[in-house]
Amino acid sequence: MNGATRWWHHLMLRTTLQRRVSALVVGFLAVVLVLVAILLSVQIDRGARSDAEAWNPVIRANNDFRSALVAYNVRQQLYLRDGRAADLASLEQAEQRLDAQRGRLSAAAESVDDPGVRSRVDDLLTGVDRWEAVSEEFVEARQLPDQSRYEELRRGPATGLAFLPAYAADDELTTYLEDGRDVALRSARDASDRLVAAQTAVAAVALLLVPTILYLVRRWVLRPLDQLSDQLLRVGGGDLQTPVGLAGPPELAAVAAAAETMRRRILDELADAVSAREALQQGQPLVAEVRDQLAAHDLPIVPGWSAAAALRPAEGLLAGDWYDVLPLRDGRFAIVVADVSGHGARAGIVAIQLKRLLEAALHLAPEPDLAMAMAARVFSDEAERFASCVVVVVDPESGTITYANAGHPAPLVLRTDDGVVRVVSELETTGPLLSWLHLDTPGAWVTRTASLAPGSMLVAYTDGLVEARPSGTTDELGVEGVLDALQELDELTPQTLVDEALDVARRWSGGRARDDVTLVAFERGRAATGSVPAARSAREGSTPE
Repeated sequence: MNGATRWWHHLMLRTTLQRRVSALVVGFLAVVLVLVAILLSVQIDRGARSDAEAWNPVIRANNDFRSALVAYNVRQQLYLRDGRAADLASLEQAEQRLDAQRGRLSAAAESVDDPGVRSRVDDLLTGVDRWEAVSEEFVEARQLPDQSRYEELRRGPATGLAFLPAYAADDELTTYLEDGRDVALRSARDASDRLVAAQTAVAAVALLLVPTILYLVRRWVLRPLDQLSDQLLRVGGGDLQTPVGLAGPPELAAVAAAAETMRRRILDELADAVSAREALQQGQPLVAEVRDQLAAHDLPIVPGWSAAAALRPAEGLLAGDWYDVLPLRDGRFAIVVADVSGHGARAGIVAIQLKRLLEAALHLAPEPDLAMAMAARVFSDEAERFASCVVVVVDPESGTITYANAGHPAPLVLRTDDGVVRVVSELETTGPLLSWLHLDTPGAWVTRTASLAPGSMLVAYTDGLVEARPSGTTDELGVEGVLDALQELDELTPQTLVDEALDVARRWSGGRARDDVTLVAFERGRAATGSVPAARSAREGSTPE
C-alpha cells in the first residue's frame, strides 16, 4: 500500500457517518446546481438570440420608412409635372404616411442599445427634413398663378437633386443595420455553440454524479452496515471465535467495538463455566486456597508507566503459570513470570512454593540470578517437575532493567513506529530451567542488563501464548502471529495488547486453550511526568484482585 492509498484509507476510517452523509447531501446539491446551470445556459442562449432579433424591428421600420420616402418623392414629381389637384392630394397623403413612418423609425432606433443606429437615423431624418423643406417650396411655387418663381426654382443649381442626401443617409443606415444584424447573428451562433458544448459537459457531469452518489451511498453507508449486520448475525448464530470489527465510520466502528467486547465477555463467561466445572473435579476447598495463594499483588502505580496483566488457566481454576509484580525497597520493582510443568492441584502447590521463595529472595537481595538459585531449591523433592521463570528488575527512573531468564520464552521489548509494531529486543535465556538438576551448580544463572527507552513496552509471557494451536495440528501461533494481530490495533497500550493477544490465542486454538496463558505488559511513557491512572491486572479464570 503506497503512501497516498494509506492516507486515504486512514482518512476514510476516521470520517464519521455524519460527515459521509453530509458529503452525499453536498453531492446531491451539486447535481441540482448542475441542472440549474443547464437551465440558466438555456436562458442565456435565448438572450443571445433576442439580441440578434432586436435588430429586425429597426430594419423593418427603416424599410417602411424608405418605401414612404420613395412614395413621397414619386407623388411630388407627379404634382410638379402636371399640377393637378388629385396629385396634390396624393402628395399630402404620402407626406402624412412619411411622418408616421418617421415616428416608427425613431422609436425602433431607441429600442436598440447601439449609438451608431441612433446617430444614423438622426442623420437620415435631418436629410429628409432638408429635402421636405425644398420640396414644400417647390410645391408652393407650383400652386401660384404666376409660374415664374417655380421656373426660377427649377433652373436653380441642384434643386432637383435635394433628395439625394436623404437617400444616401438611408443607404448608409440600411448597410449599418444589416451589418449589425449579421454580427449579432454570428455572435448568437457562436454563443449557442459554446452553450451546447457547456450543456453537454454539464450534463455529462450530472450523469456521472448520480451514479457516483449512489456508489458512495453503497460504499460509505450500506456496505459497512451490511458488514456489521453479518458479523452480529454470525455471533448470534453461535460463532464466538471470529472477532467482530469494522473498518468504517467511527459511529459504526464503536458499535462493532461494543459487540466485540460483548463477544469476548461471552467467551470469558463460557471459560469460567468450564473452569468451575473442572474445579469441582479438582476439589473446591483446595482449589480456592491455592488460587488465593497464587493471586498477584495489585500492579504498582508508577509515574510515567502503565501496565496490564492477565492469566488464563488451561484447566479448571488452577494454573501452573503465575505472575507477580513486587515493589522493592530501593524504589525499583520486580516482574516475575513462571510456568511450572503440569496442571491441576499439584502443579499449583509447587507454584505456590516457587512464588514464596522468589518473593523472599528478591526482598532480601534484589538480584535476579541469586533469586533463581534460591528458588530452585523448591525442586529438591520434585524430581519429576521443573519450571521456566523470568525475573526482570526495573528502575522506573532510568528505564534500566536487570534480568535473569531460566529457560523461559524471551520477554519482548516492543515499540510502535508509524503505526507498525516491531520487536526492538528480546531478553534471552541466561540459564537453564529451574529443576533438581542444577541445585548446586554455581553460577548456573546470570544477570544481564538492558534498557527500556521511552515509548517502549516490555512484554513477558508464558509459552501457552505462542504455542497455541488448533486441535489435531502442529501449526503454532508463534510470536509472529501475535505481532500480526497487534498491527490491527488502533492504539497499542498494555491493556489492548493483553486483550488482543489472549483473544488471538483463543481463536487460534479453536476457543479452548491447551496450556495456561500468562501475560504481563509494562510500558514506559514517552514523557515520564505526572502520575498515571492505576494499572489494571486481570487474572482471567484465576484469583480476582
